[in-house]
Amino acid sequence: MKYKYIIRIIFFCLFLQILGPFSARARLYIDITSPYLHKIPIAVPFLQAEPQTFENDLLGRKIAIILSNDLRFQGFFSVLNPSSYGGRLGTDWSKFSLDYLVKGSLKRRGDSLITEFRLIDMSKGGMIQGRRYIGRVRDCRVMSHRFCDLIVMAITGEHGVSLSRISFVASNGRFKEVYTADFDGFNVRRETFDRSIALSPRYSPNGKFLAYTSYRSGSPCLYIKDVRTGKIRRLTGFSGLNISPAWYPDSRRLAVTLSKDGNPDIYIVNFRGKIERRLTDGPGINVSPTWSPDGKRLAFVSNRGGNPQIYVMDSQGRSVRRITYSGDYNTDPQWSPRGDRIAYTGRVGGCFQIFTISPDSGDLPVQLTYLGSNEDPSWSPDGRQILFTSTRNGPQKTLFVMYANGQGQRMLLRYGKGIETPNWGPNKF
Repeated sequence: MKYKYIIRIIFFCLFLQILGPFSARARLYIDITSPYLHKIPIAVPFLQAEPQTFENDLLGRKIAIILSNDLRFQGFFSVLNPSSYGGRLGTDWSKFSLDYLVKGSLKRRGDSLITEFRLIDMSKGGMIQGRRYIGRVRDCRVMSHRFCDLIVMAITGEHGVSLSRISFVASNGRFKEVYTADFDGFNVRRETFDRSIALSPRYSPNGKFLAYTSYRSGSPCLYIKDVRTGKIRRLTGFSGLNISPAWYPDSRRLAVTLSKDGNPDIYIVNFRGKIERRLTDGPGINVSPTWSPDGKRLAFVSNRGGNPQIYVMDSQGRSVRRITYSGDYNTDPQWSPRGDRIAYTGRVGGCFQIFTISPDSGDLPVQLTYLGSNEDPSWSPDGRQILFTSTRNGPQKTLFVMYANGQGQRMLLRYGKGIETPNWGPNKF
């Protein structure tokens, strides 16, 4: 869905007064994995509808529920259950311990929809954020996602995840195609129609492109899809493997694995597919690069020591260090957006599990999953959560999400005949 063509946002009020203790003037990092976390209490009553019909009232309830779920998903909000106050806006809020209140209304004319949201600081009684959205009824999820992000920004000074999308590969029988979905698993959209095998889709940091590997021509080549126009072009088509795309933070270059010279090694290619630098030169297989947030280092997988392990090197391919020593099979490294941890897949007792480790080594890895087989970790854009695939509900892989310390594990999406290689895109949709 091309949001900027679907929804025209009218900015009618922003920071009308000095903000409260959680002011966006200074960033407030909320550690949702802390055992001492006091979740922020907030209420989202049902939107007042005009005209007031049964159908419009249901839509007002639906939008409030979507926004409430978005807030809960962030991990640091406690949303008041509407059953405790009947979901009505005209409630005596002094009876509840609330930090914030969202007042909302909607106007509907046929398929046209106007929504208004106001975030109220209950300690001061004033509005600290507000928006009006104009679109179609089908855009109500997008409107809710957008205001949720404004709430998070107003309170913490940082963006959340409600404007992010995820990409993944799903099997529909003989073929595996690239799909995308909203951060919450809704609005699944098919991105490729290659009738072939696709691998490892990766959103660019600016959210404008999807890089992936496809066997559409018979051999594994790298492709880039323009998210806005839908245009697809081949990035690299060297002989042998063209796999494992990893975007540089500026979205202009990628680290990729090529085997054009015989051994799978990691190269830097520019946006046109031209090789700029070779980073590894054997021994062994070198695959699965992932950049640090500042672009100064990469983590990758190599079996140069006999078994697949995680290594870290600088952006010039120097200062190579091995950081995993526990377990005999460690793959799929993904560097946290905050730069402090690397998530990866490790084999334990015949099953794969998700771990995190410091990129500077010196500490033991932390195992996050235990049920079933779990693979393909991918960090949320705010670094607070991790996406992964799991077989805990059956042989077909389903998409799960958890907090960065392994708590709060819940299923996000089941699709087709199994999901593989998910990637959590930036908070820019």
